[in-house]
Amino acid sequence: MFRRVSALFNPVKPLLTHLVSLHMLKINFTLGVAILLLTLPVALFAQDAAINLPGDLPIAVVKPAASALATDAQLGERLNQLSNACITPRVNAVVKGYIKTYVQNKPDKTRSMLGRRMTYFPLFEEKLREHGLPNDLKYLAVVESALNAKAVSKVGATGLWQFMPYTGHDYGLQQNGVIDERIDPVQATDAAARYLKHLYKQYNDWALALAAYNSGPTRVNNAIKKAHSNNFWVIQRYLPEETRNYVPAFIAASYICNFFSLHGLEPNNPDLDQQVTTYIKVYDSVSFRAIADATGIDYGMIAALNPGYKRYYVPTSKEGNYVILPQRVMGAFVYYLNGLGGNKYALDENTGGTVPPTNLGDGRYWQTSLTVQKPDHVARLAQALGVSTDHLKSWNNLISDHLYVGQQLNVWRPVIVQRHTKLQIESPAAPTTTATKPKPATTTTAKPKPDTPAATHKPQTTPPPDNKPAATTPAKTSGTTASVEYQWHTVGRNESLQDIARQYNVPLTQIRTLNGDSDGSLLFGARIKIKTL
Repeated sequence: MFRRVSALFNPVKPLLTHLVSLHMLKINFTLGVAILLLTLPVALFAQDAAINLPGDLPIAVVKPAASALATDAQLGERLNQLSNACITPRVNAVVKGYIKTYVQNKPDKTRSMLGRRMTYFPLFEEKLREHGLPNDLKYLAVVESALNAKAVSKVGATGLWQFMPYTGHDYGLQQNGVIDERIDPVQATDAAARYLKHLYKQYNDWALALAAYNSGPTRVNNAIKKAHSNNFWVIQRYLPEETRNYVPAFIAASYICNFFSLHGLEPNNPDLDQQVTTYIKVYDSVSFRAIADATGIDYGMIAALNPGYKRYYVPTSKEGNYVILPQRVMGAFVYYLNGLGGNKYALDENTGGTVPPTNLGDGRYWQTSLTVQKPDHVARLAQALGVSTDHLKSWNNLISDHLYVGQQLNVWRPVIVQRHTKLQIESPAAPTTTATKPKPATTTTAKPKPDTPAATHKPQTTPPPDNKPAATTPAKTSGTTASVEYQWHTVGRNESLQDIARQYNVPLTQIRTLNGDSDGSLLFGARIKIKTL
């Protein structure tokens, strides 16, 4: 018994000695007692974990399970599997540190980032292919923003590709009170591809080009002069600390996006409507509400796919603005645009979809299967099928880029909507009553009840969570069967009548007339009439 008690306190002997020294330094001894009491349960827990303690052997402390890290040999072997890498992989302490952050320190954020790649990587691959750039440059956006389109750095760099304001202007990205194209996924990705292409022409080396993307060509040029070398790993010590670690961070991002499953990470993948998307250039002004009505897509999803529009409408533009939507409803949106009577729009050939079988799955997407007939590469087959490489790998839980004969693959296809019709539910007919002497006719507009959807409708300065139709309230006329219904709007913060008119595509004079010729000064939270229904 005494031997077991002695063994129990062996781990804390050095601590007791240290506490005595603290007391000799006239530090409050109660601090030592408190530390001892905190340490004792650890030793007790260890005692339960290791019953037979021989002499003074150290106690085995059980730690919480964590995702296992790969060895250097495993990391090198896996990185070498990545096809056509623009940077030769190198495993060092910095690379391993970033991988540890992804796997162990911030796994929840990693899962969210991995989910967002399903939305943005298809677009990145398309734009990089258009500019003749390596496909794996898409991982640069993971380093820059963790694929958060609204990310803003402490120095003002914004968007997926973290453009500074002046660099954004240099590459034609609009920035004003209505739109910030640094946040627009299509415009920003195209600008990033052009910028990277320019940097590669300057250095003819992707490691140096990435370093210049981070800190600017001037710093990279100065480091090259000091080191008398064009090798990134040689000039690394002459670069700012962030830029020194930039290429290792890129290598780590490439690794985690391909081998996350080997570490037990499960991505938070979004709905298929946010995965299988396409975009169109729009020249006319159109509100998010009109897009939602024309396509049946949730208002909040439209705002999430198009984060660059600050006022939740697409302004008129001679050059055109991009709108991203689920591929399955793009036909319905084009139908709506052509009904505006202005510009003429047409679908791209690859957005028409394929004819689905009788089994339509959930009515939005259907699944088809195929068998690999000969050894193939995932990227080549994905391009032939008209899908993204990351989609094909994710839908089939693939780790390797190589396919073998007889392998079964599943592909999701959208059910194309050519025209969306809003569901309208008519109110039941009024019950018949015994005729009475009519009273003098007076017309009054009924206010919405507090428990109706209208009363809980959120201001339009933030996207509502659901794609509910705008609230309507009937205005009954006494003595008659006629009724007038209005579409209402709740005024958001800093919202003007002009903003609201654009959102609903109605004349400004109409809103003023329905609301008593308002002079344009609106109170936050006020409810105003938009139009009669």
